Amino acid sequence: NVNLHGRPGQKQDGVDVYARRREDNSWIGIQCKVRKTDSAFTKKELLEEVNLAKSFNPSLREYYLYTTLSRDNNTQNFVREICDELEENDSFSFEVLFWDDIQELLKEEHNEQVYYRYYHKYFRDNIAIGHSIGKLLNLQLQFDNNPDSHYELILGKIPKNNDDGHYVDYYRGTYYLVNLHEKRIEFFNKAHGSNKASCYMSDLEEAFRNEIDLYRINAWVNSIENLDEFIYSDESNYHFSISSEERRRYQQEE
Repeated sequence: NVNLHGRPGQKQDGVDVYARRREDNSWIGIQCKVRKTDSAFTKKELLEEVNLAKSFNPSLREYYLYTTLSRDNNTQNFVREICDELEENDSFSFEVLFWDDIQELLKEEHNEQVYYRYYHKYFRDNIAIGHSIGKLLNLQLQFDNNPDSHYELILGKIPKNNDDGHYVDYYRGTYYLVNLHEKRIEFFNKAHGSNKASCYMSDLEEAFRNEIDLYRINAWVNSIENLDEFIYSDESNYHFSISSEERRRYQQEE
């Protein structure tokens, strides 16, 4: 329900991002401003953005300015004055969110995926310091879409970082798959220049004893379009099916 407004070079009416509230379909506009953390806004600068936003079509109900500026009392004072003026003219509400505010929003549980995907380099977290990140999931294996085997797995990644980890550096930048049923783990890599896995059966053979399950799980891992997005997603139940014909071909090749 959120969209980028136009593209660089186009007239944007002071709005970089717009959205619509589900509750009442009212329009929200957001302007993003990169500032030095101690470079406060003047009232003139804020009014310029507000006045541009008045031309947005349809009319906005709410207008926000998101900025990398640290929380600043002078800017807050100007915002209060502008809000009073807007209220007198029955216009939209106006609010500035400083970098301090954005940090707090990103740390809220429902924003966790945004936090890890886009902003981890700004804050000290598992990715930034190189701790592994894993996703617990259920995988239902099937033949011809009929359930056959069930596995509880952890699929995760070990991020790269700049620390000198000595021997553990061998595992930096790799992905891992844990078979919780048998308490076994294997490692594999992402394909070069791709978001998908570069995974072979030999990469996973120590984690799965059953040959046909190993074949299907390897195919399932390679079918994931974006490993990182998969790991950060909220879904935890998956299924993967091959045809009986594919099973026969595999067993004949073996």
